[in-house]
Amino acid sequence: MRVFISGSKSISKLPEEVKSLLDTFIATDAEILVGDCYGVDAAVQKYLESKGYGNATIYCSGEKPRNNFVTGAKVRSCAEAAKGLTGNAFHYVKDIQMTQDCDQALMVWDGKSKGTAENIRRMKEMGKPYRIINED
Repeated sequence: MRVFISGSKSISKLPEEVKSLLDTFIATDAEILVGDCYGVDAAVQKYLESKGYGNATIYCSGEKPRNNFVTGAKVRSCAEAAKGLTGNAFHYVKDIQMTQDCDQALMVWDGKSKGTAENIRRMKEMGKPYRIINED
């Protein structure tokens, strides 16, 4: 099982419900797919590291992740596909790849983040299961 965790940059502290779901994923040895941004991405990475859980893949649109706090995590660079892009289009490349690679997703959303909204839209379009936890 490959689980894509996405969330708003404005959220730096994981809600207890998210930690509980992450614990469930860890217990089933799910592979966690997460981006390299600050906010939810970094908080999820730090939580996985605090649990000693390394079955994670950090996705980035550049050559190397901006953040990687998970010892032993794999890195998936989408730099080739992102070449020549800037701004949101550049960062969406890794998000699109994670949406394609996952079996399901967990979105931790502030209700405003355009990137998380796009990930929700992509999951819906692909017909893949996802759960949204609203946090503001």
